[in-house]
Amino acid sequence: MEIDLRRYLMVIKRWWWLLIIGAIIPAVISYYFTSKQPALYQAKVTLMVGTTLQSSNPDTSLMRTSATLAEAYAELVRYRPITEAVIQRLGLERSHEELASQIVAWVRPNANLLEIRVTDTNPKAAMLIANALAEELIRQSPGSGQGQRQQQQEFIKQQLDELEEKIEKKKAEIAELNDSLSDLTSAAEIADTMARIDALENVVSTYRTQYAALLQSYAGDSVNVLSIVEPAVEPWEPIGGKTKLILAVAAGAGLALALGAAFLIEYLDDTVHWEGGRRQTLAELPILGAMPRMSRRRRTWVAATRYRYAEIEAIRNLRTNIFLSTPGKPLDTILVTSPEVGDGKSFTVANLGLTIAVTGMRVVLVDADMRKPTLHEMFDVPNVAGLAELLGGASTIPEAWPPVELQPTGVSNLFLLSSGRPPADPAALLVSPRLSAVLETLKKYADVVIIDSPPALIAPDAAILASVVDGTVLVVSEGQTNNKAVSKAQALLTSRNGVNLLGTAFNRVKLDGTYAYYGRYHDDGYGSLSRLRNLVTRWRSPKPAEKQVVSLGEAAERLGISPGMARRWCKEGRLPAYRSRLRWWVKREDLENLVTSLRGGGAEIIEET
Repeated sequence: MEIDLRRYLMVIKRWWWLLIIGAIIPAVISYYFTSKQPALYQAKVTLMVGTTLQSSNPDTSLMRTSATLAEAYAELVRYRPITEAVIQRLGLERSHEELASQIVAWVRPNANLLEIRVTDTNPKAAMLIANALAEELIRQSPGSGQGQRQQQQEFIKQQLDELEEKIEKKKAEIAELNDSLSDLTSAAEIADTMARIDALENVVSTYRTQYAALLQSYAGDSVNVLSIVEPAVEPWEPIGGKTKLILAVAAGAGLALALGAAFLIEYLDDTVHWEGGRRQTLAELPILGAMPRMSRRRRTWVAATRYRYAEIEAIRNLRTNIFLSTPGKPLDTILVTSPEVGDGKSFTVANLGLTIAVTGMRVVLVDADMRKPTLHEMFDVPNVAGLAELLGGASTIPEAWPPVELQPTGVSNLFLLSSGRPPADPAALLVSPRLSAVLETLKKYADVVIIDSPPALIAPDAAILASVVDGTVLVVSEGQTNNKAVSKAQALLTSRNGVNLLGTAFNRVKLDGTYAYYGRYHDDGYGSLSRLRNLVTRWRSPKPAEKQVVSLGEAAERLGISPGMARRWCKEGRLPAYRSRLRWWVKREDLENLVTSLRGGGAEIIEET
């Protein structure tokens, strides 16, 4: 459970930028559209259906009937007869459909109250429309607003008032007669008074019966009566307080989608990941360490002064793990390869070479990638002649001293044997006996020989070289190299006899607190960073004179470097050239002199060292 949670946290840490973007973009879009909407105002009018709430003894059946009628009126208020009458009455410039979309009505069933709400951009218009709807609904209702019914109700009420007056008079006469009985002495008078009292009581009873019948008639039709309880007033602030809620919902939905997308990408992703160094093996190979991720402007050793402590410590850790991978067995020759193109094997070779050289050991870097060499550009040196000439027989392999093709890199104890001119068949050169002779000569001169080869899955060169070196390191790129490619490269390399596959090294790893811890210390002038600053130097050549010239592209091809590298050399003065009409030109004589000096002067520099 702890491991699964850690993986989830790693996914969130790796895709934090996607989660932020996924939350911000929907929120910004929602805010943009909500801010473009005009302010809306809402007015409310409340009507009561029936008169049961006004009765001292309301009938529950009548209340249920009134609630049912209220539901019907809530639907009726949005119908065409009501809305068109209001449009004509107020002179509104809108259609029935437009007005109906502004109306919302619902019923409070326990109180038989009908609420009509009207929304409009004009607060006064919202109030007028709401009141007009209520009045028009009352006017068109069958139990309200009819003249005949009003007259009937007034007549019944008048009759009820008259009956109440008559009943009170008769009751007063009966009380008077009852009081007079005590003064009478004659039996005939008493009998006559009692007869009159009985007659008056019969009249009162008749009046009461008539009153009850009229009262029932008056209240029986009141269930379908509409009356305004609370008229609409002009609203003073707009509605739309849900803007924050809309933004929160949009941001939350975007965040959820981004999180789902991140986990889906991770589920479908088959590339290798560093995971903070917690992984111990990859494709059944031990993980030796990691190379830090660096920007392009810091990827050449002329820019090594910009390296940070954490980066240097990560490279040191990789170097140490490589040498400790074979305890008791020396590693004189090390091959660095990768499964595919772009994994960073050449950059790893350059880093390892420098970190070993600063310890005092003499290191020779061999660029055996004769198909697409890059080491000479990293160290900012030409590629006039190199390994291809030695293996092809164009150059003689010396027995006592290293070949003249070995070039200084500007770093003490670190030398480079570039690839040379691209041969027609690099693999054929690597299977020749001259390869072993070259390696033996370099091993006599250097403590460690590090070889850069083409990717293992691209050409057979890596498998050939792996069988003649003491150890092989497989470089993989964080988030780029496929797991299947690593397994295929591992199977291909180990299929040959004598291959010692030391392990894998990650490249382009973003350093975490493990290595960043060492960056807390200050450089006192004697640390690794200061030593690197003192070791890295530039090689400058004198400025040229002007004679017969060649183009910059021809000069770059003659020197075995890229046009971009040749252009930089022209700006620095290392390549004798002058500029005319936005183009660089190199004198042919100076170019040949430079090539001659490069071929003949390397041994002297090495020998002096």
